[in-house]
Parts: sequence; C-alpha cells; structure tokens
Amino acid sequence: MKHIVLFLILLGFIHKSYSQRNAIAQDTISLKADQFLGIDSFGAIYYAKNNIFYKKWNDREWQFGDFILGQLTQASVLNPLKILLFYESSNTIVLVDKYLSEINRVNFNTISEFKSVSLVSPANDNSSWLFDNNTQQLEVFNTNSEKTFVATQPINELPTLLRSNFNYCWILTSENLSQFNIYGSLLNRNENEGYNDIRIINNDLIILKDDGLYYRYTKTGEIEKINLPEIHIKQFYVTNEILYIYDQSKIYSFDLTLQKK
Repeated sequence: MKHIVLFLILLGFIHKSYSQRNAIAQDTISLKADQFLGIDSFGAIYYAKNNIFYKKWNDREWQFGDFILGQLTQASVLNPLKILLFYESSNTIVLVDKYLSEINRVNFNTISEFKSVSLVSPANDNSSWLFDNNTQQLEVFNTNSEKTFVATQPINELPTLLRSNFNYCWILTSENLSQFNIYGSLLNRNENEGYNDIRIINNDLIILKDDGLYYRYTKTGEIEKINLPEIHIKQFYVTNEILYIYDQSKIYSFDLTLQKK
C-alpha cells in the first residue's frame, strides 16, 4: 500500500514539473512609477504616476492626464502610434498619438448603444476589444463609427483580464483562459491553473503565477518555466521577444531563447 501511495505522489510531482526556458539578462533601467505599462519596439518607456500617463524616450518626456475621467484603469501601447487608455469609472476610452496628444475619445455613457465596459484592448484597424457587463459579451467595437462589429456568445464567468494582439484576444477568468479570433469565434478554452497575469509573445503566452513566469505554447498547450533570477515582479511586459520585469524601482530586461514548437 505504501508503494502505491509513493507512486501516486511521484506521479503527481512529475505531472506538475515543467521543463526550463532560459532567459539571458540584458539591461537594467531605473524607474520610479506607480505602474510600468510597457516598452515599445523603439525603446520608449510607458508608465503611470499620480494618475498621469507618461512616455519617456531619448531623454524626452510626454504626458497625458485628465482628472475628470477618474483613475486610469488600463493602457495599451500595442500600437505606439495610437495608444489606448481606458478609464473605467467614467466608462471612457481615450486614444492618443505618439506625442500623447488626444486623437479620439469614446464615452460609452453617451453613445447610441450604451455599454458598461470593464475591460478593453486594441484590435485591428480602428477597432478595440471590449467586454460589456450589460450583455456579458466580448465585442469588437469600432471607435470611429461607435458601432459593434462582432460580439461573442455571452460569457458566464466574470473576466478579470483581457489581452490581445491585432488578430486574437485572450480572456482570463477565475476558472478559465479563453482565446477568441477577430470574428468572435472561441478557439481555445483551458483551465486557469493559478494564472495572475498574461502577456502575448508571437501567438503564445507568458503567464505569471505565484511562483514565477511561464512560457505557454498555444498550439500544444505545453508550458515551460522561465529560468530567472529572484526578482519581485510588480509588472511585466513583452516586446519583440524581450521580457521586461518591473520590481519597485528598476526595469530588468531578458532575451528569451525561443524554441519553435
């Protein structure tokens, strides 16, 4: 009987053990911010401090802030020429250009199709992914026409996180991680195994768990533990296969040695 119990324990350990992925340390950048929000492919750093959104590049700095909108909830620099800012308390999206000058603003309280939005992320062209609390649907919403192009079936669970690239969107709930395409079709749904945050690398994912960061292959579902030094991860970001980790005062960058699957 003891041998059977030992075998089951070892089997569970093997099942939860992960292969390792190396990360090559690069630069370290000092930053004092409330939130680190990303680095674009040109090396510009984006962050928030005292509810002001900042861009820092080549010793120059730009900022955007409008306290009437309330607290900045989300910011996406996926397209650095059209940055998306979301203020949940005022139910408003603001789009700004590379100098952080306002391009467009959508107040979901005043448009013809009223929405109660909790999560947003850029899609392609002039569109954004958004989750409408009223309908419990993920939508592709055109910010110019202020119309919904695509809506998924209602999602029974309350999403806590939404990440996207131009063609796909991932929604994280307490139970599941789901992937949708730009047409609103559900492509994958997997159990949330303690995921706290996700970032997209190519069409795969970097996942934050309590014990560190993991690389997850979308096609196979295989997961690799990223081998990193001991750093407190306050926020992290990925650009061009470079992983950025922000603790409390510094941004650490790592080159991920990607193994194609």
